[in-house]
Amino acid sequence: MRNSKGVIQGLGLLGLSVTGALLLQSHGLVASASAGTTSSSSGSATGDAINYQYGTIQVKVTETAGKITAVDLVQADATAGREQAFSYLVKDAISANGTSFGNLSGATFTTDAFKQALDSALSKLA
Repeated sequence: MRNSKGVIQGLGLLGLSVTGALLLQSHGLVASASAGTTSSSSGSATGDAINYQYGTIQVKVTETAGKITAVDLVQADATAGREQAFSYLVKDAISANGTSFGNLSGATFTTDAFKQALDSALSKLA
């Protein structure tokens, strides 16, 4: 799981928007983040297509303030009903904010390929 750094990101975890956190900071109600703190990434990126024994998986990931907000399937080919795993994998990736989630029972190869595709997309955001 990714770590958020800085006061503004911490306030975001408490339910304050970045705009609200900046407003509090501008009025001196919150100390600013330290000079060494890096901002969390935001944006979208499409990873490499991952070929595996049952098909091909390629995803586009969208991240806002270091949190995955969407995972879109660019390519999601699978044989023998394995494509049913994709909706669960997308939900798990968003919930885990990355690839730190378990394999789906009966879909180990598909899960592994999905995680590789997600890692590829996330690496292009950095």
